[in-house]
Amino acid sequence: MVSKLRKLLEETRKILKMYGLKPRKKLGQNFTICPKLIDKLIQYASISRDDIVLEIGAGIGTLTIELARRASKIIAVEIDARLVEILKFRLKDYGNVEILHGDIIKMELPKFDKTVSNLPFNLSSPITFKLAEKPIFQCAVLTYQKEFAERMVAKPGTEEYGRLTVTANFFFEVEMLDVISRRCFYPPPEVDAAIVRLKPKRMKNITELDKFFLELVKYLFSQRNRKVERAVATYLFKIKRANPDEYGHLLKKIPYRDLRVRDLSPSDLYCLAENLYGDLIGDREI
Repeated sequence: MVSKLRKLLEETRKILKMYGLKPRKKLGQNFTICPKLIDKLIQYASISRDDIVLEIGAGIGTLTIELARRASKIIAVEIDARLVEILKFRLKDYGNVEILHGDIIKMELPKFDKTVSNLPFNLSSPITFKLAEKPIFQCAVLTYQKEFAERMVAKPGTEEYGRLTVTANFFFEVEMLDVISRRCFYPPPEVDAAIVRLKPKRMKNITELDKFFLELVKYLFSQRNRKVERAVATYLFKIKRANPDEYGHLLKKIPYRDLRVRDLSPSDLYCLAENLYGDLIGDREI
């Protein structure tokens, strides 16, 4: 295993040197050099000949090549024009690979079945929620910073539990599958990574209630240690400009009002949002 990792590391260095390139920290460029990691990503996504696979941040194509050998089509997105030239050269013999030069955050997502990607850690949140915009795909198997992944699967009441946990689990079934050593990347990042699998929960457009829920969650977790009643009161009076004389008495009716925000599960929070939306928002304009 060590010899295979060393071989891929040497190959990566050689390719970059050939093109006179150095990894850009600003773009979160930490290239995969671990064959075992590549195998795990492909296995966890159950890649088959029927799949159209989106790869975000294709880099120099190490993962792309292995995906191309197994899937029907690969759509490889890369923001760095320097690396796009490398991809075009290395993948010239693979007719099932489409290389797109651009920023995935600003692009219209193409049609795909699965996404398998070594994500740049600095773009973990925006890429994850970009995928949530059109969740018409089977699964995403992605590498994240370990601490970020732990926040995605955190339990209510823990220090790691927060807005990210609730929002990610609103859109996806989230599984943290494996912890990956930082030595699996070149250059090695400052922290270890984790493999996470996301399966979309919602195959329909976001409703007005959903938008209200997401806004409410964003605000409540800025007050995560307050009791629910007080945090909601602040949200209504300061953010929604509600009239205390008209709405103050309704706060006594909301569920979980004596619990701390940090202790509410995602389903509890959605129940709270439904209650508020119906009683305070749905029939009135604030």
